[in-house]
Amino acid sequence: MRPVYERTLWLANPFMLSPAVGCLLLFFVIPMIATIVVSFTDWQLGGQGDVHFIGLQNYIDLWASSDFRKSVSNTFFMTAIVVPTSFLLSLALALAVRASGKLAQTWQTIYFLPVTASLVAMAVVWQWILHPEVGFVAVILTHFGVTQNVNLLNDPDYVLWTLSFITVWQMAGYFMVLFLTGLVQIPKELYDAAKVDGANNPMALFAHITWPLLGPTSFFIIILTIIKTFQVFDIVKVLTRGGPEKASEILLYTMYQEGFSFFRMGTAAAVAAMYLAVMLFLTWLQTRFIGRRIHYGFQ
Repeated sequence: MRPVYERTLWLANPFMLSPAVGCLLLFFVIPMIATIVVSFTDWQLGGQGDVHFIGLQNYIDLWASSDFRKSVSNTFFMTAIVVPTSFLLSLALALAVRASGKLAQTWQTIYFLPVTASLVAMAVVWQWILHPEVGFVAVILTHFGVTQNVNLLNDPDYVLWTLSFITVWQMAGYFMVLFLTGLVQIPKELYDAAKVDGANNPMALFAHITWPLLGPTSFFIIILTIIKTFQVFDIVKVLTRGGPEKASEILLYTMYQEGFSFFRMGTAAAVAAMYLAVMLFLTWLQTRFIGRRIHYGFQ
């Protein structure tokens, strides 16, 4: 017969899980279902008429819109810049901090500072830095012979690159800490054994020990970077407002505009539903084609 304490624990598990399940249903599952349902309606916030079920019309109208296709293109373009750049930069910073000895904590704090800064508050600083006439960047460009004013936040050719740089600036310190966590978990004995076997080259140690054992951390960071890049909103809202000529408008800002500027809640819900589908697809794609190649531990 099962001991009394085991039966009590088994009976208590549903009650112990109920707060977490309730929060999950209340703040994630129910809103998600409600958003999908609203995306099939013509609901307008503050509208006087009745709400009607219109099927896929919101989705059809969105994909027929050149503005929405531009927003999708901008989002993927920005992701293509931010993900590899922040990944490689944060890995390099983590390796440098790891090798800096007594100054490791100091450098880690310095690199992590942008993560703690609010980009809404930092927008004033970035606007000054990127000012085409008196900004820090303009001063530097003049020393390289560039006399023409370059407005990095108001030029369609540069605005996405500029926003991507700011995003990497804020993210790199956070991912550096995650990489440091992965580096700390690698046993020092493996490096000692490799050196005994003749692998004294730092590049060889990195290629054969560090990089393979950072697989789980790298996999997690790639997914998290994609998610965080798709969630970029504040710098677009504060610095460019999607301009110029929608050159910097991305998915979340499009959803915000549709819902809270034009009050087309059905269309905004359709954007949110497609955003959710893309995130689920990217997570599945990473798991399907990368996750199986990752070494998760020692046999």
